[in-house]
Amino acid sequence: MNIRKFLVTTVTAVMSFSFLTVVSAYADSLESPEDELTDGVFTYELVNDSYTITACDTNSIVESIPSMRNGYAITAIGDGAFIGCKGISELEIPDTVRSIGMNAFVGCTSLKKVVIPDTVTEISACAFMRCTSLTDVELPDTLTAIGNYAFAQCTSLESLKLPQSLTTINPEAFTDCYSLSSFDVSECPTFVFDDGILYNKAKSEIYRGSVGLEGDLYIDNSVAVIKPGAFSACQKLENIFIPSSVSTIGADAFSNCSSLKKVDMEQGLSILEAGAFMYCSSLETISIPTTVTEIGEEAFAYCSTLSKAIIPEGVTSIGASAFLGCENLTKINVPKSVTSVGDNAFGYVLDGQEFTKQDNFSMSVYSGSSALKYAKDNKIDYNVADRSIKKTAFIIIAVGLILAVAVFAVVLMSRGKKGASAGAKKAKKIEEEKKAEENYKKIVSDDKDDK
Repeated sequence: MNIRKFLVTTVTAVMSFSFLTVVSAYADSLESPEDELTDGVFTYELVNDSYTITACDTNSIVESIPSMRNGYAITAIGDGAFIGCKGISELEIPDTVRSIGMNAFVGCTSLKKVVIPDTVTEISACAFMRCTSLTDVELPDTLTAIGNYAFAQCTSLESLKLPQSLTTINPEAFTDCYSLSSFDVSECPTFVFDDGILYNKAKSEIYRGSVGLEGDLYIDNSVAVIKPGAFSACQKLENIFIPSSVSTIGADAFSNCSSLKKVDMEQGLSILEAGAFMYCSSLETISIPTTVTEIGEEAFAYCSTLSKAIIPEGVTSIGASAFLGCENLTKINVPKSVTSVGDNAFGYVLDGQEFTKQDNFSMSVYSGSSALKYAKDNKIDYNVADRSIKKTAFIIIAVGLILAVAVFAVVLMSRGKKGASAGAKKAKKIEEEKKAEENYKKIVSDDKDDK
């Protein structure tokens, strides 16, 4: 699990714990015993004359959720209500339930099958995240939206039938689903599943790729956006060809593609979002198009085989930990256009919870740049690239001037222009020497400013 996902999971747990703590504190102050009810398995809260399940005993064996308690209908499953419940294997939710809260079933590792009633119109964020045994999900015909991370890391889920009513799949709904290979869209006009890829109807956006994709992947020229998590955990992909039509590669889009060796990105791409190629452990080189302006945080983090990365002029920001853990990347050239470099972007590995500087890592930077400041602040070896460029330019100019003078002399001699005055020759020589001197002084001055 990568750092950002770990943080999401941690925040999820903390949010849920805090929620339950608040519920508990609130329950202590309730005036009527009917406002909160516990039956030994579930805890209910009375809200607007109906019950919401707020908690479940994590060690209880649960086969079904009741529709009524104490004369009131159970209409909602609260945020984090079933977090970590290990005794649920199959769950049919009654049709009295109208909403399922955020993080409701996170980490229910024994849950294999869930049937969601047609009273539910939206599956909230992280609702079934990390239900690692989940293989069978029945979505209702009333469902219109699937939330962020709703089924993330459901590693046993192989297929899913999308209902006719579904219009929205939010970012990373199916990220890191290591077994998800197909979608049945026969009744869902909003989406298309073609050659192992789930698109919107216009095929301008990719939502999810089958983990069965292997070898070379050619993205269609109609695609403008590769959605977050679209190809995460597609472990058989080796080479990816992204056309100029694609402007954005979403967060975690190709994360955990462990066999990926080459990515061919054409001009036109502008944004690489966070974690786009994180944990692509076989990726050897990367050349970023000149049209890219943003490299998101952890974009290439933990690409342990990566030994060469070309960042072009035009990139303006490089996010935190963008190349963290790229232990074979020993040198990087950062263009002057970069105005923002995030923490631990280059030259660091993660040792446990500690950021440790890489051995034998150096940066090539430009004078006055953000990258130079980053190198100095982090005590990373560097050289200022524009010094050598200027000196090389001076040498070229100097040699050019000498050759020009020589050619001029030869031409004069060959043409027999004996009438050329000594004064004119002297003036020409003085002018050339003056230009050379000015170039030299500028180079020296710039070098001093860089130190």
